[in-house]
Amino acid sequence: MNDSLDAQKGTTAQNSVTKPTRRRRHDYSPELADLICDRIAGGASLRQICQDATMPARSTIFVWLEEHEDFARSYALARQIQIEDLVDEILEIADDSSNDWIDREGPDGKKYRVFNPDSIRRSKLRIGARKWLISKLMPKRYRGSPF
Repeated sequence: MNDSLDAQKGTTAQNSVTKPTRRRRHDYSPELADLICDRIAGGASLRQICQDATMPARSTIFVWLEEHEDFARSYALARQIQIEDLVDEILEIADDSSNDWIDREGPDGKKYRVFNPDSIRRSKLRIGARKWLISKLMPKRYRGSPF
């Protein structure tokens, strides 16, 4: 009797577990490789790109990078463009003072401007995140940099 209960439980457990869906393996095509590189150069992460059901899995892209020298060169160039854009973003964030001051209204109804420390903290966080990402994308060039 216990065996039949265990069997029933096993069946129930098996039915409640769903298998992950397996994506179709994409064959290499220069057009798809160019699209991936364009999206990376545009600022998308490889994870974001691969979440698109029409794109190959990350593992497939890594295989392509090993097997196709032209794709590897284009991919490296796209990453370099992405890094340069991140550097530009850092400068834009640092130079943007639009939210450094905010208008407040006093108890007497008069308006006055005050320093906005939340904006400064947020800008520091945004800059720090980009600096960290750059250091991971180009560790040899930006590791230990006072950048």
